[in-house]
Amino acid sequence: MSFTRDIQSEKLLEEFKSQCHIDQNVRILREVEAFAVVPINKLRVLATLFSRKKFVRNSFLFRQHDRDPHGYIIIEGIVQIYRHYTDKSYMLQELTPHDFFGGLALFADIKRLFSAKAATDVTCLVIDRETFHRFTLNFPEVATRVLETMIKRVVALEDKLLDMQIVECRYE
Repeated sequence: MSFTRDIQSEKLLEEFKSQCHIDQNVRILREVEAFAVVPINKLRVLATLFSRKKFVRNSFLFRQHDRDPHGYIIIEGIVQIYRHYTDKSYMLQELTPHDFFGGLALFADIKRLFSAKAATDVTCLVIDRETFHRFTLNFPEVATRVLETMIKRVVALEDKLLDMQIVECRYE
């Protein structure tokens, strides 16, 4: 009898933890520009589709030219975005909690344009392309919003990179 209660207690505890993570995920998604306008009922569905992943300081979440099918939202920590060239690397941006990145890979099997490195220990919400695609078949407005956000970010990073190269050319 006691053994059965222990198993039931463990199941209840796991269900409670799972529900807490979903509630936390919803709160985090509401803080992310790409997902902030999504109605709460759709956001709750989306929140169940994300997993959590930890990265240790100085590890790469992905590297430039990798084929990584995931989108990431930072829960804790700092991620640095780098662009690598044969003889140089440029740190283009530091991302902090509630920043969403890697979203272009949710739409197509593309090589990463940049590297993402954990500047500190990092915890992220992660979703893969196939899961995101299945979700957006039911909620296409979410795909439009995410794509718009990612395009704006890529254009901003390209502008910054071009500015850095122009400055470098002036001094060489």
